[in-house]
Amino acid sequence: MSSEISKYVPFNEIEGTASSNVHSYSNKYSNGSHRGRHYHHGIFTGYQWQCVEFARRWLLIRKSCTFQDIPCACNIWADVPHIERVVDGRSFRLRPISNGSPEPPKKDSLLIYARNQKMPYGHVAILTDVTSDYVYIAEQNNLYNYWPGNYARRQPLRFHNGNYYIDDEDPIYGWMEIENNDELQPFDEANIANILEKYLEQQSTDNF
Repeated sequence: MSSEISKYVPFNEIEGTASSNVHSYSNKYSNGSHRGRHYHHGIFTGYQWQCVEFARRWLLIRKSCTFQDIPCACNIWADVPHIERVVDGRSFRLRPISNGSPEPPKKDSLLIYARNQKMPYGHVAILTDVTSDYVYIAEQNNLYNYWPGNYARRQPLRFHNGNYYIDDEDPIYGWMEIENNDELQPFDEANIANILEKYLEQQSTDNF
């Protein structure tokens, strides 16, 4: 095995853990035969181990929520107006804030990337922490490395001419803030029986 291959986390192994209990799994060098549908508590989260799957599973575990089916990760920016709590169906708006906005990013927001040559389907990640200088990003299906801590990577947060920019080599639409985020709690496994039927065994066409 070459050193180029060996530095990556093997497919299906854990790269790191976000927010204390949400694992990120490596999707490196997998092919279509590996990418089965993944479920958590009977709820379809996506295909192994794509970025949309991680975002849905993080929302389910940390916020008791999920979001609708989408064709690609980049579609979340325009086509996913809210997330839904799986035990009562209540909607929580996702408020899109463009990169280069006068409003700074907040912890627990979704970070949405546009399509480019490297990311033909775009990309979605989670902001697990925000400081004055950096955003801390949790994700799946990007770098395939073991995480340095409880995040996959950090990117500079820059304030310039009254606006906030997350600097990255890949184009970022912006972040989507969960309105009334303080009302959401991690999923309590005692509520498994209370998951609404409409969230079980969902069908999807998600890509990366």
